[in-house]
Amino acid sequence: MRFRPIALAVALLVSLSALPLRAADLTVTISQGVDADTLSPIRTTNTPTFNVVGQIYEQLAVPEGPGNMSPGLATSWKRIAPTVFEFKLRKNVKFSNGDPFTSDDVRFTVEKIKDPAYKSTQGPYYREVVKIETPDPYTVRFTTATPQALFPALRQRSYIVDAKYWRAHDNGYLEEHPIGTGPYVLKSWRKDEAVELEVNPNYWGPQPPIKHIVFKPIPDAASRVAALRTNESDIITNVPPQYVSTLVSGKTTEMASVKSVRILYIAFNTLQPGPQQNKLVRQALNYALDVPSIIKNVLGGRAYPVPSVIPTNFFGFDPHAAGYTHDVAKAKALLAKAGYPDGKGIDLVLNSPNGRYNRDKEICEAVAGQLALVGVHVTVKTNEWTNYTTQIAKKQVGPMYMLGWGVINYDADGVVTGILTADAPNSAWVNPEFDKTVFAARAELDTTKREALYAKAQAIAHDDAPWLFLFQFEDLYAMSKRITWQPRGDESIVAKLIKPR
Repeated sequence: MRFRPIALAVALLVSLSALPLRAADLTVTISQGVDADTLSPIRTTNTPTFNVVGQIYEQLAVPEGPGNMSPGLATSWKRIAPTVFEFKLRKNVKFSNGDPFTSDDVRFTVEKIKDPAYKSTQGPYYREVVKIETPDPYTVRFTTATPQALFPALRQRSYIVDAKYWRAHDNGYLEEHPIGTGPYVLKSWRKDEAVELEVNPNYWGPQPPIKHIVFKPIPDAASRVAALRTNESDIITNVPPQYVSTLVSGKTTEMASVKSVRILYIAFNTLQPGPQQNKLVRQALNYALDVPSIIKNVLGGRAYPVPSVIPTNFFGFDPHAAGYTHDVAKAKALLAKAGYPDGKGIDLVLNSPNGRYNRDKEICEAVAGQLALVGVHVTVKTNEWTNYTTQIAKKQVGPMYMLGWGVINYDADGVVTGILTADAPNSAWVNPEFDKTVFAARAELDTTKREALYAKAQAIAHDDAPWLFLFQFEDLYAMSKRITWQPRGDESIVAKLIKPR
């Protein structure tokens, strides 16, 4: 039998399509709800930004789960005295511009974070570091003012920058022209459109399977889903529950989920005048909330209530912590006691991001609706993410604002000191007794005593109610079937672990 030319061409196309897709042929596009707010890894604490810069820069130690850190730019670390931590650094590592990685880069990074003039929101994480020594190019020692249960670089993301490169340029240039030791380098950044990355050919570790990565922010959830279904995106975050069944059964799509370390909460700005400064009002609004109803009706059951400021699967969580339950009568009684019978006179603005968290705006609207049932008028205001977080750090957003927080090591310290102490970047609440308690816990090396201090801190926070307590997310992701990738509970996206199928 003779094949006609057109039949032969079709057969060839079918044959080629059956071949496995080579990594060099594949660009993977990742769509989060928001863009990076900077390309400096030491300026911000935003997870979507870390997901971008974390492909270019690397940490001393890499989180792998509760209490588990694996070597990164450091090959080992240990406490050599009650207040001294020593890190041994990886040799033969270079930044993408050819500069060698040494202990000077680690020292410079931490000193830059601590420099008040740089105004890094990571500054409070290193407040206890009082001395940094570099006895040789591959050893760095940190001395802290008091003993620390965990060293900052082991409880928060800390990416290391090139000291020589940073000393040669101004901050503005550095925040748009990143140079790191990581598996990818920056090709281009078009703000609010796309960050394009390509593989670092001189990376010290194994070459990533995927050679080109694009982060394309898409705030609208329905548009993210559409981008995945039309192959414009390969991984999308914060999939709304109503799309799960469609994506699970899609010919080219699949779903993945994981319990998140992130808690979602609504903070009260108690530094601004208004009813939210009254503890009784804050308690009342917590009793007015029906959190299980919000989880069921807005998130399709994909979240877990939290009774305290510490997530339930973290070290330091008190299983006996008293949470707020839905009690309209108690809410009304507290409002009356505070001088606002039937909620009259309380008119609050609830600030919300739009696209950063799964159904964030819709959750705020549900909260406003529930508070209206006790007579409290709440107006929901959505905000552009980058400006929103900047203003929160300046304590200028209020009287209420939604925010989420997650830490990499499943330890209470990263939550309570990261967002609740008086000088924490995202806190607008001051309680000296709480601060004293959690700083004592940070310096306590005895595990049992440390747990007792966190139990006390949770009781203080419950009584003073700095938040409307909401829940931990179940993070929902969807992806193209042309790749394989497993999501993590800390919301990190590690591009070098994505593989073609």
